[in-house]
Amino acid sequence: MNKSKLLYLAPQNPYPPIDGGKISIYYPAVYLARYFDVTLVFPTFESKEKLKYTEEHFRKYGIEALPFRKNTTNDVTPLMFNFFKKEPFKWDKYYDKEAQTMINSIVQKRNIKYILVSAPHMAKYALQAKEKFKDLKLFLREHNVEYKLVEQFKLFTKNPIFKFIAHWQLKKTKRMEIEYWKKFEKIVFISDLDLKIASEECPDLNDKFMVLYDGFEPIVEEVNKQCIPRNPHFIYTASLKTIQNKISFEWFIKKIWMPNFDFIRKHNIKLFVTGNNDEEILKSIKIKSFQDLNIVNLGFVNNVNEEILKYKYVLSPTIIGSGLRLKILNGMACGKIVFTTPLDLTTCNVFKDMENIVKFETAEDFIQKFLILQKNDDLYIKICSNALKTIKKDFNWDKYAEILYNLILVDN
Repeated sequence: MNKSKLLYLAPQNPYPPIDGGKISIYYPAVYLARYFDVTLVFPTFESKEKLKYTEEHFRKYGIEALPFRKNTTNDVTPLMFNFFKKEPFKWDKYYDKEAQTMINSIVQKRNIKYILVSAPHMAKYALQAKEKFKDLKLFLREHNVEYKLVEQFKLFTKNPIFKFIAHWQLKKTKRMEIEYWKKFEKIVFISDLDLKIASEECPDLNDKFMVLYDGFEPIVEEVNKQCIPRNPHFIYTASLKTIQNKISFEWFIKKIWMPNFDFIRKHNIKLFVTGNNDEEILKSIKIKSFQDLNIVNLGFVNNVNEEILKYKYVLSPTIIGSGLRLKILNGMACGKIVFTTPLDLTTCNVFKDMENIVKFETAEDFIQKFLILQKNDDLYIKICSNALKTIKKDFNWDKYAEILYNLILVDN
C-alpha cells in the first residue's frame, strides 16, 4: 500500500524517549508511521555517532530521521540581537536558513503534501515552505500555550531584569503564536485547559482548534492488593532545570511539606526525587539541606518506572505551566495514585478527584487525604485501578495516530 508522505518537524532529537518533551515527539512519529511515510526532521548539536543510533532506530519503523546541525541552547548574545526580530528568542534560535533550504528540498523531492509541526518553535520552517509550495497542508501540535508560560514566568520571577525580559518576550510570543494559529489548517492542543485558553483568546479560530491527549503505554496490566507498597512514601519525577517544575516544587516544599513536617517525621514519610543532582534540588527549594526534610535524591535513574512502582504515591504539585504533565500519566500508567493540584486537575476533563487521581490544595488537605488512603486499602486500589483504566481508554497512542490520520488525510 502506498502511504501518503508526511514531514514531521520536531524541536529536538526524540530518541531515546526519556523525558516528556522527547516522548511527545517519539511516539507520534512511531505510531503515525503505520499510516504515513514519515520523514522526521529536527535540530541537534549531538555527535554524529549518537545520531547514527537515532537514524538506525527510526529506520526500523520505516521513518527517515534527518537531523540538522543547530545549537538551540540559551545564550545572552543572540537574545540581545532578538530586539530587532519579529519572532521571540525562544523560537528564533531554532531557525536556520540552510535548514530551510534542506526542508524545501525534502518537500520537493519527496512530493510532501502534509507537514506536522511539533511546537511553534519549528513553525517558521513549515510556513516558509508553504510560501514556495502553495498546496502544502500544515498542522500544528501545541505542547503548551507558549505565551502563557512566559506570562506565568513574568508573574512569578522576582528578578527585575528577568521580569523586564519576560515582558518584552511575552508581547512577541503572544503576537506570533496567534499569528501562527491563523496560518495552520488545524491546531492540536494536548490539554482541555489549553484549548479553553486558546478559544477564549481567539473565539473566531475555534473551528481550527481541537484537543487530543497524548498517549501513554500502560506499565502494569492490573492493580490488586499485592501491588500496594507497604511504605507510605511519595516519588517526584521531573527535572528541576525547567522553570515551571522549579517554582512548583519549591511551592510544594515550602507550603505543603514543611508545614506538615512534624507529622511526616513522626510517620517516617519520605519524598523520593529523580532526574536531578543535589545542587539542583537545593537551588530549587533554597535551603541548605534537604536530607533533614526526609527528601531522598535518587539522581538519574536507568528506569523511572521501576522506581515509581516501589512507592505508594506519585506527586505532581503544579502551580505554574501549561499543557499536560507527563508525570501524572506516568504515575497512572504504573497503577499509582497521583497527588495533584487544582491546576493539574483542570488540564484534562477525564481527571476526577478521588476517582482516578487525588487533588490537594493546602497542607491540611494534603495530610487529610493521605490519611484517608492510608486507612482504606480498598479505596486505594479502586483509585489506582481507575487511573490505569483511564490511561488505557483516554491516553492511547493507537487512537491518537488514527485521529491524526483522519484529521490530516481524510478531512483534507
